[in-house]
Amino acid sequence: MKILNILENVISEGKRFKFSPEVYTKMMEVTEKLWALRNKPITRKTMVDNIRFQTSDGVEGNVKVVINPRLKFIGQVETKPAYSRDPMDFIMELQPKEYGSKKNLFLTIYHEMLHATDPSQSTKMSIPYLASYNEHSDEAYWGHPIEFRAISNEFMEGLVNEYKRRLKQLKKPENKKYLLKSLDNLLNYFAKGEQRSKLTDDILLRINDEDIPDSRIAQLVANIQSNYPNISDLLPRKKDEPYYITYIELIKKHGPKIWPNFLTLLYNTTEEIKEMILQKR
Repeated sequence: MKILNILENVISEGKRFKFSPEVYTKMMEVTEKLWALRNKPITRKTMVDNIRFQTSDGVEGNVKVVINPRLKFIGQVETKPAYSRDPMDFIMELQPKEYGSKKNLFLTIYHEMLHATDPSQSTKMSIPYLASYNEHSDEAYWGHPIEFRAISNEFMEGLVNEYKRRLKQLKKPENKKYLLKSLDNLLNYFAKGEQRSKLTDDILLRINDEDIPDSRIAQLVANIQSNYPNISDLLPRKKDEPYYITYIELIKKHGPKIWPNFLTLLYNTTEEIKEMILQKR
C-alpha cells in the first residue's frame, strides 16, 4: 500500500471516539423520533428527549434534545446557563427543514454529542480557550481542536457505517476486495493526493445521503455500486463533489498543525474497517 512517510511518523494509539452502547442506542432512538416528526407542524421550541452520557473525563451529563423551527441551520449544542461547567446543562437544538436525510440527522446528533463529551465545553471549560474558537474565522474554527475533534470523529463514524452497510449489501462475497481497495485509495488520497476512484467517490457521497431522494426507485439506482462495486469503473463519474471532501479539506487548509492527527485517525479507522470486512463471511 502506497502511504507517505508522514503516516509512519504520526501513527500512534490515536483511535476514533466511541460512545458507550447505551448512548449510541439512545442517539439512534432520538434520530428515529426526530425523523418521524420532521413534517409535523411544530411552530415553537419543542423538547423531544434526553440523552444521558459521560464526558470523556468520566463526569455524568445530560443533553436535552429540542426541535427549534426558527434555527437558521441544522443543529447546535450549548449549555444553559451559558459557560456552565455542569455537563447536565446541555441543550441540543435541531431544525427539521435542514435534516436532508436520516443519515445526515444522525451524524449531526453524533457531532453535537461529541462537543458535549468534550471536557473543554463543560468540566474543564476555560473562557480564554473558548475565545480562541471562533466560527466567524476559518482558521479559528476549522483549525481549532474543538471542531477538529467533532468533525474528524463524525467523518470516521460515517465512514465505518457506510462500509458496514455496503458489506451487508454485497451480492458476491468475492467483491469484498473492491471495498478493501477503496479504503487504500481513500487513505492515499488524503495522505498523498492520489486520484479518488469512482467507488471511493460513491462511498463518500453516500455517507450522509443528502442528495438521495426517498423514493424506492432512487434508492435502487443509488445502490447499484453498493451491490456491485466491481462495476464502478464502468459507470460515469458523478459530478457532485462529496460533501465530506469539502469538509475535511477545510481542516487540512486551516489546521496544518493538526492535520497529521487526522491522518492517524483515518489510518486507524481504515484498519478497523478492513478487519470488519475480512472477518465478515
